[in-house]
Amino acid sequence: MTKTTIMNTKNELHEPPLIPGLPFFGNIFAFRRDPLKVLDEGWKDAGDLYQLELGPRTVWVISDPELVQNLFIEQKHIFQRPRMVHGGTVLSYLLGQSVLTIDGEEWLFKRRLMQPIFHRQRIHQMGQTMVQAGEDMLGRWDDYPEGKPVDLSEEMKVVTLDIINRTMFSTNVLAEIDQIGPIVDIGLHYIANRTRSMIQIPENWPTPANLRFNRARDRLDQFLYGIIRERRQSDEHPGDLLDMLLAARDEESGDYMTDEQVRNEVATVYGAGHETTAVALTWTWYALNQNPDVLARLQNEVDSVLKGRSPEVGDLPELPYTQTVFQETLRLYPPVPITIRVAFADTKLGEYAVPKGMVVSVVINNIHRHPDYWDKPERYLPERFLPENRDQIPHDAYIPFLTGPHLCIGNNFALTEGPLLLATMVQKYNIVLVPDQEIIRDVAVTMRPKGGMQVRLEKRDFRPIEMPETTHQAEPTHPQTV
Repeated sequence: MTKTTIMNTKNELHEPPLIPGLPFFGNIFAFRRDPLKVLDEGWKDAGDLYQLELGPRTVWVISDPELVQNLFIEQKHIFQRPRMVHGGTVLSYLLGQSVLTIDGEEWLFKRRLMQPIFHRQRIHQMGQTMVQAGEDMLGRWDDYPEGKPVDLSEEMKVVTLDIINRTMFSTNVLAEIDQIGPIVDIGLHYIANRTRSMIQIPENWPTPANLRFNRARDRLDQFLYGIIRERRQSDEHPGDLLDMLLAARDEESGDYMTDEQVRNEVATVYGAGHETTAVALTWTWYALNQNPDVLARLQNEVDSVLKGRSPEVGDLPELPYTQTVFQETLRLYPPVPITIRVAFADTKLGEYAVPKGMVVSVVINNIHRHPDYWDKPERYLPERFLPENRDQIPHDAYIPFLTGPHLCIGNNFALTEGPLLLATMVQKYNIVLVPDQEIIRDVAVTMRPKGGMQVRLEKRDFRPIEMPETTHQAEPTHPQTV
């Protein structure tokens, strides 16, 4: 890549450095193969803010925490989510218009509607359900043939989807999860491929990709509308998220939400609520396999505090290292490594003029590894997040859940669910990577291991162990990206 700085002659503000790529095509082919690699190389070559040509489009790429503060908070009314698909982001193909895909007043209404179910106190009440789902998963593991490899990413998706069903919709549809999980996978890959394509084929054309995606979405609709229909006809009202959505009324018109509107929010909780935590837990075990000293310290804490019993939400303050392991995974392996905004008016970022309509890509993966803000940024060091070190964490250099008004509504849910499931697994099992497999990061909206992650489940007994004194002397090993 070569760096070229283009000056804006109309005013004193400059344009960011440009990475032009091939004539007409720009960097689109390299980006389709490995987006994180392209964005990382551009960052190292051109700095915290640069322009990247992707076919006929030019995208501004940000890896600067200070600019993130400006974009998400100070200019939140200008930099908003794209409205390229049915008035929302590309996730609207799968989720419709929901709290995750739209912006403005309608987004604010839906956000306020859903906020109570994600209150910290409500989430703490869900802790026992989270642990029970984890214990049920361990029960299934007990029945697996000893030594047989399993796909950890699939196991994590099953348990997190089970938790969403039980906590948000008061249902237990574990038998149907084998069908639901692949639907989300098909949808995310379809969206990722459309995002990276220079030619946007209409979604109603009968191409193989369109047909496969539409069949998957139809199956998802059958499942979701079935849950909605069953609840509307039921006399039981458990007070969960689905009840709240069905009872919501527009303040001006007095109208209730339609089945389609409820479906979109339910689909969003299903898609975003289980996928991100599942991939975070998968990468956590990858990191623990690369850092045995961290695993030993984690096991010692869990064994010493729990003494063989199941964890509870009340145990989390006594499991600080368990929480930091999950938080450090979110830093080094952010489940959503890139997010997009569009400038809906002429403005500026730092010394640069931003024209209306410019697409801006915020690279969370780079921000979490920025050497100006993180000591040894490529190392897996959970102790960064211990209470005594928390003041040293730069605010906008750690944004796994974004920041500002669009801070993920489910952040407290994930930060409770992840450590509880991790503690549940750690005290009963060692999860060991199958050797000689190539772990490749595949970015399809979320960042997951391509083709899964094969592991062996080794039972372990409760026993407090001594922590090794040496820590992190070896150079870090990270998966490739694609």
